[in-house]
Amino acid sequence: TIPAGAYVVQVSSQRTQDQAQAAFDNLRQRYSGVLGGVTPVIQRADLGDRGTFYRVRIPASSRDDAISLCERLKSAGGDCFVRRN
Repeated sequence: TIPAGAYVVQVSSQRTQDQAQAAFDNLRQRYSGVLGGVTPVIQRADLGDRGTFYRVRIPASSRDDAISLCERLKSAGGDCFVRRN
């Protein structure tokens, strides 16, 4: 789990937990230089009428660390955004 108020880098959102894990595995393989040593947290999000999604998030120790990780991933060709948990 990710503590409330912690910063995270969200790298994917999928319909099932298996799809979320597979998406991260694919991202880690494609961007191993950025994501090789990180462990994601997959969080279930019930969005009511829009359904349930599984968000792939990487906890960061600070806002600056989260921004740095996201910028490195984007520079490598990936996509992400930073948010507060």
